[in-house]
Amino acid sequence: MKELLYRMHSDFFLPNRLGEYKKILQFAIDNGYEMHSISSFWKEINTGLNPKKRYFINRHDIDSDIKRARKIVEIEREIGIISSFYFRLSTLDFELMKEIEKSGGEASYHFEEIATYAKEKNIQSRDLLYEEEHMDRIRQDFKTHLHYLREVTGLPMRTVASHGDFANRKLNIINHELLSEDVRKELGIDLEVYDDTFMQYVTSRHADRFYPEFYYPSSPMEAIKNGEKVIYFLSHPRQWGAAPLENAKQVWIRLYEGWKFK
Repeated sequence: MKELLYRMHSDFFLPNRLGEYKKILQFAIDNGYEMHSISSFWKEINTGLNPKKRYFINRHDIDSDIKRARKIVEIEREIGIISSFYFRLSTLDFELMKEIEKSGGEASYHFEEIATYAKEKNIQSRDLLYEEEHMDRIRQDFKTHLHYLREVTGLPMRTVASHGDFANRKLNIINHELLSEDVRKELGIDLEVYDDTFMQYVTSRHADRFYPEFYYPSSPMEAIKNGEKVIYFLSHPRQWGAAPLENAKQVWIRLYEGWKFK
């Protein structure tokens, strides 16, 4: 019951926390951190990290709440930093994505084809999803979507981020499992955001959480104070203030999909 009340508070009553978000960014800058998107830090890795520098990688998964995502973009533009924004098919905002890239940041795809396919076909088995006829279709769906997004936006989208859905947890399968080497090569994908070739350089990893925890395992402010070499911060617009109508819609979708997928 307590967890349900906390979730309701986050979804419908949480005050705007974007001032706190801005303070985190400014604190990182004031402490000498170089601010990066996923793609810009990947370039740093490939050219060689500077042992004298400290890096702050900033990633946003836009699961919902596009209005707050736009406010985050405005804050980052005001401060003069870049970051990565990954959009689901349900949260696409082509103009915002182009604005992000124009400002030097990165906008790309937050994909979930495995979960979507499993729910559409009511497939209740991980092993069944891995049968050739199903995984081939899933991969083709991913290719179609990424080609479409690149064509419409004109953006490179060479890094992508896997979305986590309740169906993934139920079936114990992660959406990025569709990214075979052949798929990556065919589509020119440099990186999925949790690839070991990227994450091995991260010394302190942080993410936002629902009220009252707010951060896991701790606020990135602590890592900045400790002088961590490479900080990776993942955030989601919905964690930074209530959006009652949007969140009510998301709750309804989740309940309906859960009822169907059982």
